[in-house]
Amino acid sequence: MLKITILYGAIREGRLSIRAARALEKALKESGKAEVTFIDIKTYNLPVMEARLFEMKNPSASLLEISNALSSADGIVLVSPEYNNGYSGALKNTVDYFTKEWSHKPIGIVAGSNGRMGGINASNMMQLLILAINAFPMPYKLLVPELHLSLDEDGNPQNEIIAKNIKRFVSEYLWFVEAISNQVKKGT
Repeated sequence: MLKITILYGAIREGRLSIRAARALEKALKESGKAEVTFIDIKTYNLPVMEARLFEMKNPSASLLEISNALSSADGIVLVSPEYNNGYSGALKNTVDYFTKEWSHKPIGIVAGSNGRMGGINASNMMQLLILAINAFPMPYKLLVPELHLSLDEDGNPQNEIIAKNIKRFVSEYLWFVEAISNQVKKGT
């Protein structure tokens, strides 16, 4: 069973991208191949990062909990809405607290928007971020256009196309995580 941590990075009121995060969580669990930890950064109320976790003398329990979820994961998925052609600032703030937790981790990307492009610009920026933190971005991304129409409040797909895309993403992602985590475990 692969240990997967979903890091959901939107904190604003009325956020719709949580639908994509919940859809992914459900699909990963239904695969029977993943144990999922869901980190919704809104519940942690992290201040703007002034020091990285490893530099802190007395880190908060919240930071230690997130660090443990990231460190113990075989793979991570970053989920963000697209704001002004980029991913959320709250997600970036959270990512910046951590360093070694990201090293050599396979990371999937999920982005969504109310528009037709499904967060493509945010997803491209997340790929660059993942490379910068010494991790591996999965080439195939899950983009969810028109979030308000594509997924209901519980993350259930509202059309065949999004259902198919979620299924393909989960299949590709589990293969990607297994391939990379096996190499990391071997020390190669």
